[in-house]
Amino acid sequence: MLTAMPIRSAIGIMLSVGGDKVNIVGRVTGRIGNFIYRQKHNYRVGVARFSADKFLAGLTSQYAAIYTVGLGADAVQLGSLSSVGGAVSALISAPVGWLMDRHGIKRFFLLAVVLTAGGSLLYALAPDWRFLVAAAVLASIAVSMNNTGCRVICADSVQNRDRVTAQNVCSTLASIAGMISPLISAYLVTVFGGMTVEGIRPLYYLQFAGYGLIFLFVVAQLREPQRGQPAEAETRFGFIADFRHLFEGRGNLRRWIAISALTSFPMALF
Repeated sequence: MLTAMPIRSAIGIMLSVGGDKVNIVGRVTGRIGNFIYRQKHNYRVGVARFSADKFLAGLTSQYAAIYTVGLGADAVQLGSLSSVGGAVSALISAPVGWLMDRHGIKRFFLLAVVLTAGGSLLYALAPDWRFLVAAAVLASIAVSMNNTGCRVICADSVQNRDRVTAQNVCSTLASIAGMISPLISAYLVTVFGGMTVEGIRPLYYLQFAGYGLIFLFVVAQLREPQRGQPAEAETRFGFIADFRHLFEGRGNLRRWIAISALTSFPMALF
């Protein structure tokens, strides 16, 4: 009896701690849910779209290098794909933002989904690694459009006091989706034949189909953000003139761009 008492006490403490943890998780989940539904419709669409995109990207991210090498690329050629993608992204980022200001966010958001799906289809059909160069170009253009569109939608859909929380909630849910998909893809690759080209290839077909569903979802649900409404004709100065006007008297903006460029460079090496 004397030995049973400490055991029962220990079990009671463990159950109490476990119950507290469950309660904490439940409270956090409830607060996140309440926060999301307190925001505008477009924010919820953006969170769902971003999370789905991370899930689909996670299906193939860990196998992309193996797949590329399996299609005949060596180490230099494998690195060149990343370089091509980075160069295209650097060249088009500014024009993409300018075009979105002039023609609206939704159409470019949809175009980004189409380009991403096209890149997945090229990966699925590629008989040789050189076909993946075009896929890398499409993916880079799509990423620029996606990032710009997400920032505008978030800024338009939440109040200033909620902005940082909104971005972190979106990133958290997307990260969870991105953690789940590699587990699923590992099982699928095993079923499809292992870590070979033909074992990995079906993942890209699944990815392509997933982006098709995302396209239909965005078409049906996304509304044109107020801050992304096409600019009036009288404000169209031209591409170069618009950027000159943007930077005039904005020292903080210039410093922020310089810092962003310097901090992004090391990440591009990985």
